[in-house]
Amino acid sequence: MAPRLSVIVPIYDVERYLPACLDSLAAQTFRDLEVLMVDDGSPDGSAAIAAEYADRDARFRLIRKENGGLGAARNTGISHISPDSEYLTFVDSDDVIPPDAYRLMVTSLDESRSDFATGNVFHLKGEKSWQVPLLQMLAGEARKRTHIAKNPRLVADRIACNKVFRRTFWERHRFSFPEGILHEDIPVVLPAYYRAEAIDIIGEPTYFWRLREGESAPSITQRRREPQAVRDRVTAVSMVSDYLSRQPGAEFTAYKNQYDDRVLRDDLRLFLRVLPDATAEFHEAFLEAANRYLDTVDPKIVMALPTDLRVQWLLVRKHAMPELIALLASQRRKEPVEVSGSFRKYASYRTLEESGLDLPKSALRIDGDLTLHAPLRSVTWHDGKLHLSGNAYIDKIDLPSKRSSVKVVQIKREGSRRRTYLPARNVHRPECTTDSGQERYNYDWAGWEVELDPAKLRRGGSWQEGLWHVGINVYASGLVRRSGVWARGASAANFPPYQWLDDDFRLLPTVTRGALKLRIEKVRALITDRRLDGDSLAVSGEIRVPLKPGETLALRLTNAKSGEVRKYPVDLTPQGNRTTFDARVPLTDVALLGDDTVDENAQLDRRLWSTALLATAADGTERQFGSVVRDGLEDLSFDLPTSFGEPGAHREVAVVSGHNGYLKIFGRTRRATITDVALRDGRIAIEGRTSPAMAGSELILKARNRYDERAASVDWSDDGTFRASFDPSVMGGSGGVPLKAGRWNLLLRSADAAVPDTEFVIDRLAVARFPIHAELNGRRYWFENRWGDFPQLNCRSELSDLERGPYRQLQLRREVYEPARELPLRDQVFFFSYNGKQYSDSPRAMHEELLRRDSGLKYLWAVRDGQVIPPSTTEPVRMWGHEWFEALATSRYIVTNGHLPEWVVRRPGQVIVQTWHGTMLKKIGHDIETLHFDREYQNRLALEAKNWSLLVSSNRFSTPILKRAFSYDGEIQEAGYPRNDYLYASDRDKIAAEVKEKLGLPAGKKVVLYAPTWRDDQSHSAGQYRFDLRIDLEDARRRLGDDHVLVIRRHSNVVDQVPGAGNGFVFDASEYPDIADLYLAADIMITDYSSVMFDYAHLKRPMLFFTYDLEHYRDTLRGFYFDFEQDSPGPLIDNSKELVDAIRDIDQVQATYQDRFDRFHHLFCDLDDGHASARVVDRMLEQSREL
Repeated sequence: MAPRLSVIVPIYDVERYLPACLDSLAAQTFRDLEVLMVDDGSPDGSAAIAAEYADRDARFRLIRKENGGLGAARNTGISHISPDSEYLTFVDSDDVIPPDAYRLMVTSLDESRSDFATGNVFHLKGEKSWQVPLLQMLAGEARKRTHIAKNPRLVADRIACNKVFRRTFWERHRFSFPEGILHEDIPVVLPAYYRAEAIDIIGEPTYFWRLREGESAPSITQRRREPQAVRDRVTAVSMVSDYLSRQPGAEFTAYKNQYDDRVLRDDLRLFLRVLPDATAEFHEAFLEAANRYLDTVDPKIVMALPTDLRVQWLLVRKHAMPELIALLASQRRKEPVEVSGSFRKYASYRTLEESGLDLPKSALRIDGDLTLHAPLRSVTWHDGKLHLSGNAYIDKIDLPSKRSSVKVVQIKREGSRRRTYLPARNVHRPECTTDSGQERYNYDWAGWEVELDPAKLRRGGSWQEGLWHVGINVYASGLVRRSGVWARGASAANFPPYQWLDDDFRLLPTVTRGALKLRIEKVRALITDRRLDGDSLAVSGEIRVPLKPGETLALRLTNAKSGEVRKYPVDLTPQGNRTTFDARVPLTDVALLGDDTVDENAQLDRRLWSTALLATAADGTERQFGSVVRDGLEDLSFDLPTSFGEPGAHREVAVVSGHNGYLKIFGRTRRATITDVALRDGRIAIEGRTSPAMAGSELILKARNRYDERAASVDWSDDGTFRASFDPSVMGGSGGVPLKAGRWNLLLRSADAAVPDTEFVIDRLAVARFPIHAELNGRRYWFENRWGDFPQLNCRSELSDLERGPYRQLQLRREVYEPARELPLRDQVFFFSYNGKQYSDSPRAMHEELLRRDSGLKYLWAVRDGQVIPPSTTEPVRMWGHEWFEALATSRYIVTNGHLPEWVVRRPGQVIVQTWHGTMLKKIGHDIETLHFDREYQNRLALEAKNWSLLVSSNRFSTPILKRAFSYDGEIQEAGYPRNDYLYASDRDKIAAEVKEKLGLPAGKKVVLYAPTWRDDQSHSAGQYRFDLRIDLEDARRRLGDDHVLVIRRHSNVVDQVPGAGNGFVFDASEYPDIADLYLAADIMITDYSSVMFDYAHLKRPMLFFTYDLEHYRDTLRGFYFDFEQDSPGPLIDNSKELVDAIRDIDQVQATYQDRFDRFHHLFCDLDDGHASARVVDRMLEQSREL
């Protein structure tokens, strides 16, 4: 049988990712396809991998060609598709297709006869997947036979791989990809949108677009600072713009203007953003290419852009690159824009004023940007009345007082001119300013509240169905702005509760496309029961309105995102004035099955079916009744029966009603349902139920976007019900400190590693018990309902709402730090260790030296987010809090091993000691030359270094490096490192024994400490780095476990969990306060490029260097200060097997490298003798007397 769908997969240098891609194609539920794998002269083993798939699956064919780029490879694939194939699609070989994607898209096209279908796209990175923000417009309801004219935002959907094209459409228009340039999708996809008679949109994710990590070569979209990238992008977008300009008629003129607007906002803006970090060559290429494009753009399009972007493009037109870079840098620093003018408002930019470059006044007109922000905060019912609470402020317009604005809520019935006006009460909400992300404008009085009596919506004294739109008018600073009241995302306000008005009518607040509406609905059908009956769901209820003679009823299920619709017959039984009904839904129709051959992060974890009752008269006329679930019925969930086999394992079907009361059916991965929540005895207590198969699991609190986890015990019953409680104020770190600020998700984790973690949901009957607001040990915790049924713990910052955020921080600088600089200096030492993350390192050693001297000084210790418990001899100071600013200004001594804010200016008589935190192998500061490094950091460093009084050098080798890398011309003390004094302590064996006991290490086994550094290019997000563990733990445990233990210490910048920790062989010491203690406990050190090598060398114990990415790290990321390969004090090992071999034969390894170790020790351990702390403290105190 000829394939109906041809999938073209160009292959080049993707051996790491190709199997996942091809596995996902082999697993498609749409089986009638062929996969054309085009080897584009790949230099790695990709072609061999593809050949294996071709050998075992006849649907896969391998085509070989010389390298010609992506466009040429796709065109080659097109020329090889089967003659009778109806559809074609493209897949990039490092991406993944979810199992149902092609079934949904081909089925839609079969039904609609549209020219192509486009599907939603998620990013995939490591173990995370998320909506591609630029393609958010695809994430809503599925649509058939639409067009770009009806959905102009589709102009942003310019990739080919999320589409299935009808072959006749493709060939009729003779599409082919341009060759020899990047961004080859654009000149094909955009013209296809305009040439299509109709297209389909699938809202479910149909494509997972991988973002590569680590050593892998950057993908095309990650090469934005290369001159050829901007040239190719302009070439690609120009092909589309030129095509549109050649088409006759006003319609295509409008299309071109819309497209040009999008290019300036998106495509070319990507290159604007990287200008401050790019080379002069890139600047020249950008100006030439961008102006070539702008020559074809109607100037009105530029002038209609938001002011910031408008000014940027006008500077491009003037070829004013220095001024443009200065402006972009200031905007990156979030410098505020000043607004002036009474009625017409104009922006002023400091960098432009300083440059003297003139722009026309009209270019600075900012009125259109001063938009109204009107987020809904809560929707609640009190005594039958609806209470609405929200915030409303005009961007860049201050609201510092109660009388700064007038707010009026407007309610308008759809189809009527009648409006109801409700004067809103202004409410003081300082968090509006705090959370606004800017430092210039005050929105403290943005809050508002109103109360609505539903009786105002009655007509003629009775309830009638209708829809009312809710808006708000704001009058402030001579401006009037109007907007709908909106709610988005996870906020509880986005899922407002309904209220019954009488036995037949209810008032249903709804949020549709982000806008709040009020709907009065007559309930015509009520669901009274849902149950599992064999392999079907049985649904029962009553029809509360008379049925017409001959009218039949069906239960309709709709998957809004996929566009699928299913109908099931209903049995009717007359019961007086009402009719009861029964329907059955086969589980096979609603279950969401898994496929263990496809990356689990590229599969859906749930699929939602909404329901309604469809009454059909004999003449075909249809009526729809909403299926409202009777109050008091709990949500239900059922494990899929064993008849579903492995694809149904750990999955369930759930029957829920949610905030609006309508019956919904989920096919999803297994969930645990919270049925009750309360604050009891200082602990957050939950009760719930889940599959009995999960009995014995522990409760996991997992930090959202931070990869931190904490466990709590659970009391289980045999039927799957459970109870658990936890105190988040003592669950952080190694115990006794609070969980880190931020959001934490709840999971159940089975002792069986083959069972996936189970997420939590909230039963509809428990929703009203949320949120729980608790203050525990001085910290605030909000246990919230997010997304309507998702429990999440919000650990609030230890900073108050008057301390958090850019505005408050600048306010504290001006109102606390700067005035306090005029106060007398206090005889106190303010210590910083790793920016408040630890009580450790050289600051700890200096503090203990001062204690030994009984100096009479007061000691302050900076503590970030409560994560450190410093000794009682110090006073903890909250980082960024009110007292922190005061301490910076008034402390006579400041000791830090990291950075201070660049705005800290050393006072006369003040001493700032910079100990730094390690001897350098890898380049630091101004010595880092790679383009991806943050140049703003280097600028801040130059400002900071001017204020140091004393810079401590750990060895003579480091002294010239420190001067150069920090651009420092002050005093450097060659004292050795205070932190290394512990390594010379007379009681170090005692300390080692205490450390082993604290870690729970078994007696009599050698301790191997693995302490790698982080990788600049392997991050989850800014400041959060991945832990790329390359040690084969199973092999290591098998070969070493009898007489060794492996203690792993993550770098403080790394956020992932340590795999295998707690298994008796692997121990996670990442939360241990000071690594110096771990050195004493370790018999062998494994590291890579970390400065721990220089410290551990003092103990003269063996070291191994696991440098699996040596060439990449040395040449691409940071660079080294000496020939590490020639001078390392131990072997450089690039694979786990040889690493384990070296540990087993450590005595021979040490003997082999003894001469190199001795040279290393002589070079880098020349100053330490156990008294560095005394020397540095002496000099610090001397400096104070000299000043």
